[in-house]
Formats: sequence, C-alpha cells, structure tokens
Amino acid sequence: MFDANKRAIVVGASRGIGLGLVHELLHQHWHVMATIRDINQVSTGLNQLLSEYPDQLELTELDLSHVQTADSLLSQYHEKSIDLLLVSAGILGPEHQRVEHCTPNEIAHLFWVNSIAPVTIARKFLPLMKEKSVIAFMSSRMGSIALNDDGSMELYRASKAALNSITRGFAINEAIPAQIGVLNLHPGWVQTEMGGSHAPISVKESTRGIVHVIENFIGKRTQQFVDFQGNEIAW
Repeated sequence: MFDANKRAIVVGASRGIGLGLVHELLHQHWHVMATIRDINQVSTGLNQLLSEYPDQLELTELDLSHVQTADSLLSQYHEKSIDLLLVSAGILGPEHQRVEHCTPNEIAHLFWVNSIAPVTIARKFLPLMKEKSVIAFMSSRMGSIALNDDGSMELYRASKAALNSITRGFAINEAIPAQIGVLNLHPGWVQTEMGGSHAPISVKESTRGIVHVIENFIGKRTQQFVDFQGNEIAW
C-alpha cells in the first residue's frame, strides 16, 4: 500500500522527464497531483498511469503561461499538506539560440516559462508546503556560469542561469526560513523530445536518480544545485 501522507505536486507532467517523474514517484508510493497545460489533452502515458494507479494519481490543469490557473489547485489543499513541489516544465526557446536574432516576444516567452513562472508558482504554493518539505526546480548544467566552457545555446543557458539566480533569492528569503529545502536539479542529457534520441541517459535512469536525490534531501534546510546522481554542480 502507498503512504497517503507522502504528497507531491508535479508541474509539467504530460511527457518526457515530467511524466517519468510522476511514474517514479508513484512507484515509490507517493500520492501525486500531476499538472498539465490542457486537461482536455491528456497524454497516452498519463492515461496509462491513471489506469495503473487510480488511488494515487490525480490530474489538474495548470498553464505556466497563465499562472493564475494555479489558483484552483491551491483551493484543493490545506496549509502545510504537501511534501514535494516539483516544477518540471520548460522549453528550449528559438532554434537559432542567438541574442541578436531573437525577438522581444521570443525572449519574453522563454524567460517567462523557464525562469519567472516556476518561481511564481513556488511562491503561490509556499503556504501548502510542510516543514522539512522540498521545492525542486528542473534546472540544467547549462545554467551554470562556472561550467559554461563553450558558449553554446546562449538563450537557453541564460534562461536557466536566471532560474538559478531567482530561486536563490526565493530560497534564502522565503523557503529556508519556512524550514523548506530547495533543489535545483540537472536531469542529465536525457532521451526526450528536447534531448533527442541520441542522448546517453534514459528517462527512467534520470527520474529514478532524481527521486532518490529528492527523498534523501527531505528535511534539509538549504539549497543545492545537483545532478540526478546527487553530484553538486558549480553555480
């Protein structure tokens, strides 16, 4: 039987790493509220999980482009009732990845989805988080300024570096004082639509590692930037 007291919200669960995280959390006996952008377009993978875990999995709609859609979810939980908030949604941005070619709309959308909306959602959900719970953001090694040794993918890198920077303020001023730990996670180069079929790491390997890292982090009142194997990454 699953432990009904282990409750997680996974934002961005329709496919890829987000879907894999939902699957792994269910396998590890969590109760999961998975959010997707359009509740009328449930992926095959999520439908299958709903069939396999009817007592553990719920779905709701949350669109990072319209963060007010989170308000209906807020009303479904009591204060200090959630053990894990995992914000997994993200986009690659324009194909050209060059600052001189991007339009204001392109850069606004990229930074909103990858950098601004995740922290906005975390702030909305902060009252729901238990003491000694975890808020985890899907970052990337490419958001590390210290490890940027080739300068590629400059727009995507910048959006993840911005996420890391904004979450730092959120962690210091809000989450940690509330006895909540914050993780910035690098999932590895994963075989997803974004990562491509030639990526060396499977979704299962990445998400199994991430959930293990999260469960070991519960109760820690700090912020860490780590990969799916628990190795610390330079900011």
